[in-house]
Amino acid sequence: MHKLLARKPDAVVWLIAGYFCIQFIVRLLQPHGLRFDESQQAFVSQWLTLGYDSQPPLYNWLQSIVVWFFGLSLATVSATKNLVLFLVYLTYYKLAREVLEDKLYAVIATLSLLTIPQLFWEAQRDLTHTVIQLLTINLFLYGVIKTLKAPSLGSYAFMGLALGLGMLSKYNFTLVAVAAMPAVWLHPQGRARIMDRRFLLSIVLAVLIFLPHGLWLLHNLDIASGRTLGIMKQEAPDTAFAKLVQGPFKFLRLVLVIMAPTVIVYAIVFGRSFWNSLRASSEWTRFFGALFVTIALLVLVLVVTIGMTSLRDRWLLPFLFLMPIYFCLKMQAAGHRADSHFRRFIVVPLVLMIVIPAALLARPNLPTLFGRYEAYNVPYSGFAKHIAAEESKTPGLIVTDSWLPAGNLHLQWPDVPLMSRFFDNMKIGYEWTAERPILLVWITKDSGEALPPLLAEWITQNLGEQYSAVDVKSTSVPYHRGRPEDQVGFSYVWIYPK
Repeated sequence: MHKLLARKPDAVVWLIAGYFCIQFIVRLLQPHGLRFDESQQAFVSQWLTLGYDSQPPLYNWLQSIVVWFFGLSLATVSATKNLVLFLVYLTYYKLAREVLEDKLYAVIATLSLLTIPQLFWEAQRDLTHTVIQLLTINLFLYGVIKTLKAPSLGSYAFMGLALGLGMLSKYNFTLVAVAAMPAVWLHPQGRARIMDRRFLLSIVLAVLIFLPHGLWLLHNLDIASGRTLGIMKQEAPDTAFAKLVQGPFKFLRLVLVIMAPTVIVYAIVFGRSFWNSLRASSEWTRFFGALFVTIALLVLVLVVTIGMTSLRDRWLLPFLFLMPIYFCLKMQAAGHRADSHFRRFIVVPLVLMIVIPAALLARPNLPTLFGRYEAYNVPYSGFAKHIAAEESKTPGLIVTDSWLPAGNLHLQWPDVPLMSRFFDNMKIGYEWTAERPILLVWITKDSGEALPPLLAEWITQNLGEQYSAVDVKSTSVPYHRGRPEDQVGFSYVWIYPK
């Protein structure tokens, strides 16, 4: 493989495409329970609207369009995720090619993404909005660099398109957009590019693309910001001084945790060449350096001003996944040839391309070996079979109290409208008749558990007090791939119109 890539570096695109085809197959071979973000996408695929919840709608729109054409299934959920991940790697390679003269360094930078656990593991299992944000960051910076190198009407239009899509991916994309301004300004051609009248085209396109969702955002700020800000402030200390210390400390710790595996791989593979190259500088190392420093300062300002103490690695991943390009730029600036180390380096991603899918396949398929069950193993299909055998009716509406069961239940009944009290703003029309009764479902720890207050409230608000007395039923279903005695409890209520 190293000889092929050394002769034809662009063949890395086919290697990556093959890898994500394998990942798609691996997901279909896992139990069909959905994890949190997968479940959310299955749930929100019922709508194509300007806004959903605390995240911008770009990934939701993509998933809804795929479901619209091909129907809801594990295959359509997984295919969407793996397609976006492939595009992340593809655009990363294209971005690296723009700034790295040596194509092998572009290959090294791209395959180095497999050394970032939050990308090769967490993004594969659970991330959606973050994944499409990585794609838009690549597109945006590609447009910026293209414009710096060879400005044209097309490059300014592309930059504006990517900027607008980025704002629709995740709200913290704003930090990248803001940080790009000083990075461009400090570039030798940057000021001329900013002062160019065609830059107005970029701004206008970005505004027009974001505007429909922006109007929704203005009228739904509580939905868009409340939950995220609440998470950021979880377990925050009481005093301002403690917040001032704890927030930056957690930020720096997460930076080290995310980048440590990549740095270790580079230190082993490239040795002193890597460490010595960190002092080297070039036009593009300064560009990315300014970008990173500005983003870090902006994050620290947010940490201090709004008391962000409960930081998560997925929030910092979009600002750090560009580091392999930066490291390769440094080694190129220091005059080190990529081919002198490429044979040693390629072993790492090739091994990971085998180990990662194998681990992802083994973990939910052998839960007793690992000592715990995952969301994959929850037997929603078994519960659906129980319901079909017991009532012999298709629900006219399904209502659940929490996030995770919402998409999983919709996956079992893709043609049945479903609502969740966790996403209370998401409403949908439904048919309620004696042949299409309403089904309320929740996961329980004990059989005979009472109707959750959220669902009792939903009945009162939507059906009336006369339906508040309900007959709660319960059943237990064994975990997928689990021991027969290990079971999940489901409670449910059928409501027929009077």
